[in-house]
Amino acid sequence: MTDTSTDDSDSTWDRLDDETAKAQLYPHEEHKEKWRQEAEEVGQSLSRYLYDLIQEARAYREGDLPVITSKDERVEELQNRIQELEEELDEARQQQQGGSKLTVSDLVEKELSGQYKTIDEILDDVKASDKVTQHLRRRIEDQLYSLTEEGEAEFQRGHGWRLAEGE
Repeated sequence: MTDTSTDDSDSTWDRLDDETAKAQLYPHEEHKEKWRQEAEEVGQSLSRYLYDLIQEARAYREGDLPVITSKDERVEELQNRIQELEEELDEARQQQQGGSKLTVSDLVEKELSGQYKTIDEILDDVKASDKVTQHLRRRIEDQLYSLTEEGEAEFQRGHGWRLAEGE
């Protein structure tokens, strides 16, 4: 490949953080063109697109994201996830109908026993509870999705959640 030009102008490098370093890549011309087209389709610069792909691949490699080897496997994974969510929804509906709520008094009483515990020990035991973790996880996920719908937060696979960038 003889074309060593980049899609980013030199002025782009002037706007980058001091901790940013330049990394060069020498792909086959066809690959570069394909990546450029894909980047355009998602409204990103080639540099940002490749950075995101690399971060996503690293997350897969490090085990933060499941590796999917085929479309059939992905369909099966999604069907399993749907079933899990339906079960969670049924459980939540049953809890609502039964008036079962997660209350501080119930949590504290559950952790008290015949032995003395400091407030920090009680707090650690409450935080370690699966019921508390599941409850908080659902509430946090609901809030994150709400913020995303309102344009106040955004999610990117391989990276996670963040506040939305102001326009």
